[in-house]
Amino acid sequence: MGVTPQFALRNLITELNGLVGNEIVVKLVDGTTYVGTLIGIDLSDRLSLHLVLENARTQDGRVLYKVFINGGRISEIIFEQRPTFDPEEFAKFVASKLNIPLNSIKVIKEAKSVLVYDRYKITENGVEGAGALASKLYSVLQEYIDLKKRGAPITT
Repeated sequence: MGVTPQFALRNLITELNGLVGNEIVVKLVDGTTYVGTLIGIDLSDRLSLHLVLENARTQDGRVLYKVFINGGRISEIIFEQRPTFDPEEFAKFVASKLNIPLNSIKVIKEAKSVLVYDRYKITENGVEGAGALASKLYSVLQEYIDLKKRGAPITT
């Protein structure tokens, strides 16, 4: 079974959307490099990618409040840091820690979140929901993030 172009495009868009809010490096075809927070993406009908960076630093040290980059000028987009929160990994981790059936946990990759029992939403920033289970989920999230920051293996 081969990968369709539509599936590949959907994956590209998902990956790019996952970079929004993160610091990236954008290299242009003329050698110019910007390092800044990706705050906007436009993927037009012709598959031309345009980006907006905030607080972008140039190679000569200047800081620019906003930079709008025409997709035709981009040669590389680099995301150097590995994300602390991996929703798929966290879903398995929380299932094993709290003995929650995997079919009660949904991973929403585009939103970088995990939904437990269709009631509790977990992201890198915390847990949405209230009650005893929300408190337990928050404790497991803190344990997971501490392990990730230390580079310890995540066992499920």
